[in-house]
Amino acid sequence: MATTHMNAMLRHVQYHHRLFLPPLYVAARSLSSAAVLPSSKKTKKDNYQHIVIALGGNALLKRGEPLTVSNQRKNISDGIAALSPILQQHKITLVHGNGPQVGLLALQGAAYQQQQQSSSSESEGMELDVLDAETEGMIGYLLEQEINHTLGDVAKQRGVVTVLSQIIVDPDDDAFDNPTKFIGPVYTKDAAMTLGKPVKPDGAQYYRRVVPSPMPVRLIDEQLTAVKLLANANVIVICAGGGGIPVIIQNNGRVTGIEAVIDKDRAACMMGKTLNAHGLMILTDVPGVAVHHGTRDERWIKSASPQQLTLLAKNHFPEGSMGPKVSSAVDFVQNYGGWSMIGSLKDSCRMMDNEAGTVVTNEFGPDHLEFY
Repeated sequence: MATTHMNAMLRHVQYHHRLFLPPLYVAARSLSSAAVLPSSKKTKKDNYQHIVIALGGNALLKRGEPLTVSNQRKNISDGIAALSPILQQHKITLVHGNGPQVGLLALQGAAYQQQQQSSSSESEGMELDVLDAETEGMIGYLLEQEINHTLGDVAKQRGVVTVLSQIIVDPDDDAFDNPTKFIGPVYTKDAAMTLGKPVKPDGAQYYRRVVPSPMPVRLIDEQLTAVKLLANANVIVICAGGGGIPVIIQNNGRVTGIEAVIDKDRAACMMGKTLNAHGLMILTDVPGVAVHHGTRDERWIKSASPQQLTLLAKNHFPEGSMGPKVSSAVDFVQNYGGWSMIGSLKDSCRMMDNEAGTVVTNEFGPDHLEFY
């Protein structure tokens, strides 16, 4: 009876003072021998969890920086140093963005086409699915080297590997009827009309190529089998980079690439659910989720229910930036039962201690919304 009464008191304090117990919170300190855990079906067990971490492309290459390998190595070194305690203490599946990198490859392809001064197939740039594969390999290589160096013997014992990830999309996805994802360089209107590809205005003067951004369905079976074996063996797996390589299954069963870009946060959410992970961390270059971002009324959210974030989404979280992060975090919590956080890569350990970032939680009901 004493334990029941103490737990009831603790719930009362949590509700009325809007306190938040982080996903790694184990016990109610010395108040009770019975742990008061989040209601999520995916909770901490023995200080060890399977966490899917989504690293934003802009977290690996700061905004406005030249697209050099040395800059990327420096940022990746800083990022892995910040993540090191989490990498060592938990089972980790790592997903990364590739926006700046695939943009550079598109620019290189455009320069080659201009040099050839021809629109023939011989001078066409690489297909987008091939560019996705190139960036997965490149960024995976840089991440592997830094993880191996930083973790040392831990990396040797556990293993670190990059898996080029072919992710199936639905060819009937509505995104294919309305391409919205900008890629590559800007063009004048006249030049854009000669590309033979879908283009849309980007600002008042320029046009850019646009491609579909369909929802990820699943990793192809052959690779899913491999990733599960690796994850179950506690290997640090880098996969679904840049959202993965978008593919479709033809009528004859053959898997082929398709011109599209899968959002990496949605791919990370899908991988988390598929691998039965406990948590989803979406790390970028901003402190968390904010309302009225960039204005005098800006306020950063500490924790919120999926329902509250969904209500705020239309007016506060643009589809081209924070929108997919929020919708992925909401999906993982609301439809799967895990926990999710959004915040800055440099604050990742503080996020685990509930000192930074935005936590998406079902713990306090549908009306929960707490600001810093």
